Amino acid sequence: MGEIIYKIMQSADPRKEYRRHMLKTFNFHKAFLCRSSRDIQHFPGKKYYCCSLDKESSEITYVIHVDTKIVVDATHAFLKLLKYDVEDLGNFSIYDIIGAEVEEVNANIHKIVNHGLLEIGLRQYWCKDGQMLYVGSSFKVAQRDSEQYLMITLKDVTELQQMRNRLQLALQVFEHASDGILVTDIKGIIQYVNPAFAKHTGYSMDEIVGKTPGILKSGRHQEEFYQDIWNSLHTDGLWRGEIINKRKNGEHYSEWVVIDAVKNELGNVTMYCGIFRDLSERMKYEEKIRFHAYHDGLTGLPNRILFYEKINQCLASAKRYHHMMAVMYVDLDGFKHVNDNLGHDKGDLLLKAVADRLKECVRESDIVARMGGDEFTLILPEVEKRADVEIVAEKIKKQLNQIFELLGCTVTISSSIGISFYPADGEDVDSLVKKADNAMYQAKASGKDAYRFADQA
Repeated sequence: MGEIIYKIMQSADPRKEYRRHMLKTFNFHKAFLCRSSRDIQHFPGKKYYCCSLDKESSEITYVIHVDTKIVVDATHAFLKLLKYDVEDLGNFSIYDIIGAEVEEVNANIHKIVNHGLLEIGLRQYWCKDGQMLYVGSSFKVAQRDSEQYLMITLKDVTELQQMRNRLQLALQVFEHASDGILVTDIKGIIQYVNPAFAKHTGYSMDEIVGKTPGILKSGRHQEEFYQDIWNSLHTDGLWRGEIINKRKNGEHYSEWVVIDAVKNELGNVTMYCGIFRDLSERMKYEEKIRFHAYHDGLTGLPNRILFYEKINQCLASAKRYHHMMAVMYVDLDGFKHVNDNLGHDKGDLLLKAVADRLKECVRESDIVARMGGDEFTLILPEVEKRADVEIVAEKIKKQLNQIFELLGCTVTISSSIGISFYPADGEDVDSLVKKADNAMYQAKASGKDAYRFADQA
């Protein structure tokens, strides 16, 4: 007995007040157990508890004294599960093994003993080596004289709970993923989609479950494209690539899709899981980058790079279909005065206003570009006669001669315009641009606010 008392006194249990309580009652148990020694044959292995316990039982059972909370006996199954030895019995309490606050443990024991609580659901238990287990608990109360003992039988559900935890974690990932996720059965019938998928497509869960992914078809892909997807899934169990799909509102959008064939332990496909990443924002960003690469940052007009790309296309078409094409070079008269005297902010506003007015002077099929500074070019891809281009030149002169209101400042400018034609003035881009440029300088040299044809320069 002295050895047991010493072990209790030396325990690392942080709940020292309960240790002191156990010591106060220990002498009583000593006397009581001595009086009960005649019943030892019914309780093999220990002589200081009074509950019948089959230690060889497969049940995971242990016994505590209600007042002291000391674990006084246990089946081999319990000791094995929590990794204790027989010698440890009597040296640890229920507080050492249950992962709960003292107050909660005491309250539950009170309910069991006084109100007939028979079982408690999921509970965390700590093994001797610190490993945590999940168990369910059922109880029986035994009493001899004034002493009460509690027999607790556990059911180890650690593996099941860990699986549930993993499933819960997977569900949280599924529910909170920013990518759309879709699950179908082996026939391709949609079984489940996550909130991101519903958000991207515009379809609610109720609207899309029971349908096939074909509901998203945009019409941009041939049937062979979708057949190739199924062939890859049947052959490799995987397909990935870019698809143009259609939202519920009819909007087409691009997304990167990864589809996996999910197999069971026998290797049979049980479902298909697709992850959809909406590329709309990326495409908008890429489109923005492309736009700035080929357009003037101030006016939004095609820049020099795009101008030459367009004029080459227009010239190729003119040669193919044997029609006339015109190139116009426009320079602003008086722009330097505005920039120098009113400031660059006013100069920028003027350039933007000029760009808008130039677009009003031409057809939708014509092209207006800014070459840099105050120089603009126009491409008229198809014209019937010289007089048609003169009409456009007069429109430009008239538009640019009108007053510009720039943040309270009134500005008046004019323009000098040079014009060249394919095929009369050249059959290549450089010739046409150079002759239009030269004609513009001739117009400026002649007094400005004028236009000149290349054959007049």
